[in-house]
Amino acid sequence: MSLEELKAKYLWAMEETYYRGNVDALDKLYAPDAIIHQSPFPDIKGLGAYKQYILEARQAYTDIHFDWEEMVGEGSTMGLRATWHMRHTGVSPKVPVPPTGKELVMRGGFFVHLKNGKIVEVFEYKDYLSFLQQLGAIQPLKV
Repeated sequence: MSLEELKAKYLWAMEETYYRGNVDALDKLYAPDAIIHQSPFPDIKGLGAYKQYILEARQAYTDIHFDWEEMVGEGSTMGLRATWHMRHTGVSPKVPVPPTGKELVMRGGFFVHLKNGKIVEVFEYKDYLSFLQQLGAIQPLKV
């Protein structure tokens, strides 16, 4: 699969999953035993667990939209940089803050590793400090 094909497939799967709730779209992109590293949170192990994570995220955050700023790749690795926009309308098991109704922005990136055309490992790097500050869970830093 070429980098351009992978980019298109990845964008389709993310939009299908997060915008429409069709988590089964991930079957075309992720290996069943894929691992998603999300520091500072525990790893998500397996496609089934990742699907559950996304369904829970969609209950806590609505009006989700991605801005994909960069997508680059070499060999079996792809790097992405993106901004997520969402509204906080529910309680996330990962960040159990009561719904605020606020529009939130999270910036971050991923390194995606593939084997046999499927994603087997993802390293996510997101600005959780800013995100938690927007939610009011952490006070803004005073510099």
